[in-house]
Amino acid sequence: MFRKQHVTIIHDNNIHNKSYIDLVKRYHDIKLVDINSLCAEDFIRSLLIIVQVNLTDPKILTPLKEKMALPERQHIPVLFLLDKFNRRGVVQSNILGATDYIAYPCPDSNFIEIMADLVNHAVEKTWCKLSQIQEAALKVSLKVVETTFSNAAAGLEVAQDEVKDSCDLIIEATAKDGLNNWMNAIRQHHNYTYRHSMMVCGYLTSFGMLLGVKKADLQLLAMGGMMHDIGKAMTPLEILDKPAKLTATEWKVMKEHPKNCRLILNVENWDSDMIDIATHHHERLDGTGYPDGLKGAEVSDLARMTAIADMFSGLVDKRSYKPSMHAEKAIDIMMEAEGQLDIPLVKAFRSVVLSDENKVFTYQK
Repeated sequence: MFRKQHVTIIHDNNIHNKSYIDLVKRYHDIKLVDINSLCAEDFIRSLLIIVQVNLTDPKILTPLKEKMALPERQHIPVLFLLDKFNRRGVVQSNILGATDYIAYPCPDSNFIEIMADLVNHAVEKTWCKLSQIQEAALKVSLKVVETTFSNAAAGLEVAQDEVKDSCDLIIEATAKDGLNNWMNAIRQHHNYTYRHSMMVCGYLTSFGMLLGVKKADLQLLAMGGMMHDIGKAMTPLEILDKPAKLTATEWKVMKEHPKNCRLILNVENWDSDMIDIATHHHERLDGTGYPDGLKGAEVSDLARMTAIADMFSGLVDKRSYKPSMHAEKAIDIMMEAEGQLDIPLVKAFRSVVLSDENKVFTYQK
């Protein structure tokens, strides 16, 4: 017999803002359960699971962890609603198997968009289009990005060999099967910082291939893209993941991340070119960039390329406070930044991103 599916909402007895429930009811049937009444059948019948509980209460965490480990839950998306963004809440959500998490309350439009993406299984749909080597590259590299950022935040070693090996997979996958499907899959990742790092890595890999750089330099570009924002591991999460534009004070804190990149990579004795990419991807040719106010020839070619990939990714990616921008418009905006960006390089980069073809490049070994 057909079993009608619903959105399962796991809640506790604590006082939370629950106005989102009416939003869910507009689109789906719902079932409200507490952790003790949650069963395998609830997972089987769920389009989506929303969790809104006290993540510091061991009486809730222990049974919730057990229920989330049930095989029936494996392919069901789970959205955690956090009272506020902090590292403990985010880490705990990820440990429990969050597909996504947001601080709630948030604007209704944000909540509806996130819910729709999860219900429609956007991640699974895009991953199905990946070749075997693309899927392997994505799984490995996302894990490496998550691990390196987590280790950097905790003051632990950022393993260079793992970054290098994962970037070799990305280079091989891009050379064999192109960029488009891989980038579409990356765009579904819920963590903006990880998503952005992977997108810049992908853009720089294809950019390097287009320019015909040798494999050693291509590897450097890919690694630089992946690690260019590692300094954000030291940025407070309430600023890094804020679902709105930053205040002037918050922006000042955010702009410290290139300096923090330099600190982290210097301690680990990374290649000087890698440190240059991470530290100077926000520099501008007219000297208006940061953190060092470099000007003209002081900005290396690697930093110029990364600045272009970084800006483009920021423009086309959606955030909670802004929609995504079409690639054509993003390039037009960048073309107007003459004196700040290297325009000949922007024109070359245009060929990487403004094409309906699933580009496949070759590179010199």
